[in-house]
Amino acid sequence: MTKNELPLIRGWISGVLCVAALLCSGCSQEVETARIRGRVSLNGAPREGVEVTFWNEGQTDQFLFSTATSADGTFEVQNIALGDVRQCVVTFSKPALKNGKDLPTDVKSSEIDAIDLAPAILRDPKKSPVKTTVPIDDFQYDITSGKS
Repeated sequence: MTKNELPLIRGWISGVLCVAALLCSGCSQEVETARIRGRVSLNGAPREGVEVTFWNEGQTDQFLFSTATSADGTFEVQNIALGDVRQCVVTFSKPALKNGKDLPTDVKSSEIDAIDLAPAILRDPKKSPVKTTVPIDDFQYDITSGKS
């Protein structure tokens, strides 16, 4: 390699690196994420283990995410990739024993004759009247049930 060829090679390498950087700059687009926090109660009282599920309102067969409430009825989900979804339908489920008591932690609702404390309309994303816009920091809902 001669001294005259060295600047030419450096220029060529620099050009390749610049093109690669430009091509990859579109690869690292950040996806908008959101946080959703809220509280769900059952007949006015906090209830642990209520499954809260968010669905795309425009396509209620498109599940977005699901979480369960803690002992004080609160929930929080962070870093949710929303895409274009802003309007959500919300459904709820709380499997329980027939007397309304919580299932034992080592038992699945499919293994015993369990009931769901959430009314059927609130378990179906095509029928649920509960809607919200995301992101949201103060989602609140009280499930009215015949058993608690």
